[in-house]
Amino acid sequence: MSFTIRGQVVSTELDNGSSAMGQDVIIFRYPKENITSKSIIIVQPTERCVVVIQGQIAAELPPGSHNIQSPANPLSAFLSRFKYNQLPFDTVIFYVSTTRHEVRLAGVSQTDDLVPLEYEVAVYFRVQNPSLLATNVQFGGQFFRDADLAAYISPIVDQEVSQVLNHVKLIDVFKKFGDITTAVTAGLKTFLSEIGIELISVRMIKLIPQDPELRRILQLRDLGIEIYDAVRLGLARILAEKSDPASVNMALGIPYFPDLSTIVVSGGSPYMTGIMTGGNPGQAPGTGSGGIVTSSSPALQTAIKQIFGDVKTSGTRDDQQ
Repeated sequence: MSFTIRGQVVSTELDNGSSAMGQDVIIFRYPKENITSKSIIIVQPTERCVVVIQGQIAAELPPGSHNIQSPANPLSAFLSRFKYNQLPFDTVIFYVSTTRHEVRLAGVSQTDDLVPLEYEVAVYFRVQNPSLLATNVQFGGQFFRDADLAAYISPIVDQEVSQVLNHVKLIDVFKKFGDITTAVTAGLKTFLSEIGIELISVRMIKLIPQDPELRRILQLRDLGIEIYDAVRLGLARILAEKSDPASVNMALGIPYFPDLSTIVVSGGSPYMTGIMTGGNPGQAPGTGSGGIVTSSSPALQTAIKQIFGDVKTSGTRDDQQ
């Protein structure tokens, strides 16, 4: 993007009628070439102009038209003091926006019980001291935008949010919106005032668990569902997405049992050897055809009845009940 000067007029207005001061632009640094002592500096109603000559702030110009050679212009006084006939080559002009701006900052913190939480904070501000701001921020291009300021203050916001969340249990997090807002406001107000920015307000936009499953459980809990039922419904949804028939039982809170008539017990467990009976002559004790341990032991039958109810398993003989 190139900027030209029409008739020695220095302004943020471009040749196509648009403005270099976009909605998210805080500071615009005007190209320093072609600025002469015959230039006229025009400042729009929503701007302030900071003129820096040889590393010193020579003037802060309010909205209006400013002729450098006018005796009442602070730049002419600067030139006369140093006996300059024209502006030196190292003259830099900053246009600073004085309108209200908004930046949003997002990050991740955690609660006292180590639950990761995503947060988002909206910060509203305006520039109160343009000269102080222009000398306290650094930017390599021609623009200093809202995103640049957000990156500048992000560590402070993260610190203030974490100081509150790190000492709160998850169940009490959503009661701390006011405390987080107060902490962030106090931390930012002091810091921003040091660089010439007036903090208008801070608003907590988002504070949710990073895990989507945990978010759904908390939503069900806030609808009036008991926490254990909410967890069960969350698990039921996961099972339903996998086409698992147990999802209905999980949602209803009813145990799901498979067809126990198909259950056989493998003979690999050493503690079952010798206590099982049945099978063909020549086979190991407690094994049926194919080396499968049958569930004909009275002790095993009793255990199965205690767990699953009065059912019969494969290999059970009526005369052993």
